[in-house]
Amino acid sequence: MILEKKIGLDILTIIAAVMMVCFSLALPLELFSQEPDSVTNSNYTKPKDLPRIVYKWLGRQQNTSKIPLHNSQAVEKFIPYSGKTINRIEVVILEPFGYSVSDSLIRPNRVEKFGNSLHKRTWKKVVLNNLLFNEGDVVQPIDFVENEQLLRELSVFEDVNIVLKNLPGTDLVNVKVIVKDKFTTSIGVAYSSPEKMKYALGESNFIGLGLKAKVIAYFDNEYDDPWASQGEFQVPNYFGSYIGSNFFYRYGHGYNTMSASLNRDFFASKTKFAGGIKVANSLEPYKIFNRDSFISINYHERDFWIGRSFSVTRFSKDKAPYNLVVALRYYQKDFLEGLQVSMYENPYFHSSKNYLISLGLSNQNIYRSSLYFGFGITEDIPVGFKIQFTSGIQQSSFQRRFLVGAELSAAEITPIGYLYLSSRLGGYMAEGAKFEQAAINIRAQYFSNIYRLGRTDIRQYVRYDFTRGAARFNGEREYVVLNRDYGIRGLRSPSLFGETRLMLNFETIFFSPHYIYGFRPAFFVFADFGLVGSADELVYANPLYSAFGVGVRFKNESLIFPAFIVRLAYYPRIPINADVAYWYLSTESRRRFEQFRIREPYIFQYE
Repeated sequence: MILEKKIGLDILTIIAAVMMVCFSLALPLELFSQEPDSVTNSNYTKPKDLPRIVYKWLGRQQNTSKIPLHNSQAVEKFIPYSGKTINRIEVVILEPFGYSVSDSLIRPNRVEKFGNSLHKRTWKKVVLNNLLFNEGDVVQPIDFVENEQLLRELSVFEDVNIVLKNLPGTDLVNVKVIVKDKFTTSIGVAYSSPEKMKYALGESNFIGLGLKAKVIAYFDNEYDDPWASQGEFQVPNYFGSYIGSNFFYRYGHGYNTMSASLNRDFFASKTKFAGGIKVANSLEPYKIFNRDSFISINYHERDFWIGRSFSVTRFSKDKAPYNLVVALRYYQKDFLEGLQVSMYENPYFHSSKNYLISLGLSNQNIYRSSLYFGFGITEDIPVGFKIQFTSGIQQSSFQRRFLVGAELSAAEITPIGYLYLSSRLGGYMAEGAKFEQAAINIRAQYFSNIYRLGRTDIRQYVRYDFTRGAARFNGEREYVVLNRDYGIRGLRSPSLFGETRLMLNFETIFFSPHYIYGFRPAFFVFADFGLVGSADELVYANPLYSAFGVGVRFKNESLIFPAFIVRLAYYPRIPINADVAYWYLSTESRRRFEQFRIREPYIFQYE
């Protein structure tokens, strides 16, 4: 049993977090019950007024009058302009700090102005390249809804607001696209000990062109050469084609990895073609979970896919169409080094060629809200459904098999909140109609509506996840695990694996109305429950593991950094040789909503 802390923090996040905590403790509670404009406005500053002056400089309460705290259909604001012709498109780029896309009266204070002076504003051409409409086009409300979503998904923008205005006496409209930049430069340090550290430098909007670059240096004295490096470069969208590329390498400490890819998703309802190419060669360490040990693996990977979408419903000004998608994929992976294999041993390390075809039907509409995964920014809530069937042939080193896979997922905004449900299955049919390596997953997620206690916004989150395998082989990747990523946060043990896993997570989040340096705290309490073991006696023959705890996340949405998190937890039952994080200090990447766009053909992975 180990008392663990995890430290992997961005330097600027640490500074802002410390300042926020210090000022929160130092300032009197009654100060925070006042609006910023009522802090003070006197020519003579008394000593007792000094904390209020500090708060006015460093913090503000968010103006939530324009922010959609409650779920609303995103298409509503564009329907009155449906069928009109776009006369002119204007792009407005706002600096990261002290501005709002929905309230032009908000202006930065002195500290925010200084932060803006360090920022390179995004080029307007980047926004124009990501628009789904042009001057002279007829207004289709769904295009504008999906365009706001696409722009928010880019890492360079914090928020977006597209405003349409009628030209009096005509059938024309002017379009104003208002986007708010993020501060996209990041510097990070991950410290484990004086003998082991990591340094990172990233820029997600290189010279304002939307290009992403990141370099990481690793230091570990356990190796003969203690230094290793990693680099990544991304182009999200080439000249408005929505084709993006990614180039990646890592070298040292057992790694020699290079990969390159081009990809175009079904990014909008009217997207007709999608596809991708990926090539990778890698020598890398691989961790075997149930042995808690590493081996070295070496493989080559080739991946190609293409898809065509067909709209199967008539045009509707307020609903996205139903899309039917046919897609083909060829995937090849050749292992040069790995675990010892046979026909029924360590199938993950079998070299194979896979020929896949899929057929899918999907529909996705967007609601607008906030305080789901974000800390106050506008969030796009996808609702709709997706059905995708996949089949094909796999030719491995030992046999030829048919692949079978399916996915059914749906989400809806109900009177009591957001509900998401999905079911996925995958497996293989060997010669002689023998079913092998089957897996099924059932998942549900629920977010309550926002409740208010005073000026604190409260939301409840529940997640259920069940995974079961059947006719699995022996060896690596032929089991599921219960650990930090799949189950009990802060708990890991090589003994927590089996054929079936059941997880249930509860979390209640309290969003503070106060911002310090743009950082908003969100306090939370949680309870996690998990079972893992044999497929037939999961509930009766296996112990229930759980965790109960409290914590706080805080995030500045104007910064590219992930959320800063501090967490304390209690574990009633701890397995043998467990790695337990009773207290946890790190950063946390934002979770994302499941989308209902058809993706490349795939077989559900048992993990």
